[in-house]
Amino acid sequence: MLSKTVEYALRAIVYIAINDAKKNKVGIKEIAEVLELPMHFMGKILQDLVRKGIIASVKGPNGGFFLHRSASDIAILDVVRTIDGIEAFKKCGMGMKQCSDSHPCPLHDEIKAYRDKLLRVFNTKTIQDLVDGVNTGKYFITNLQQEEPAGTSAN
Repeated sequence: MLSKTVEYALRAIVYIAINDAKKNKVGIKEIAEVLELPMHFMGKILQDLVRKGIIASVKGPNGGFFLHRSASDIAILDVVRTIDGIEAFKKCGMGMKQCSDSHPCPLHDEIKAYRDKLLRVFNTKTIQDLVDGVNTGKYFITNLQQEEPAGTSAN
C-alpha cells in the first residue's frame, strides 16, 4: 500500500530519530549504507523531507540530518501525506471513478474498512512509537537482524 519512497523515508526518519536522541546528526551515505538503500534515491527523499519540514539538515563537517521537532510530534501519516498524499485512502479498490458509500463497487465496504483502520493507525502512531519498538529490539529497520547464537533460545 505504501510507495517505496514512503517506505524508505520512514526507515530513514526512524534511523535519524534514533541518532538524534543521542545528539548525533547522520549523513546520506551512512543512512543509505546502514539501511541498505540506494544512496542517490535516499538523497532525493531526504532533501524533499527537509524542504517540506519533516526533518532538518545542516551542511559542513559536523552536519547531517536531524529532527527539528520531537519524534513524538511526527505521525506516520505526516510522512505519507508529505510524500504520496492521501489519495490512496480515498480511491476505489477496483479503480471505479464513481465509487462511494451511496454508489459502491463490490469491494467498497471491505476496502473502506481496511483503509479507514490503516488511516487511523498512521494518524495515531508516531515516529517515536517506531523508535521505541526498534530500541527495545522488538522491531528492526535494517536487514541485519540480531540473531541468537545457535543452541540458545529465548525461553
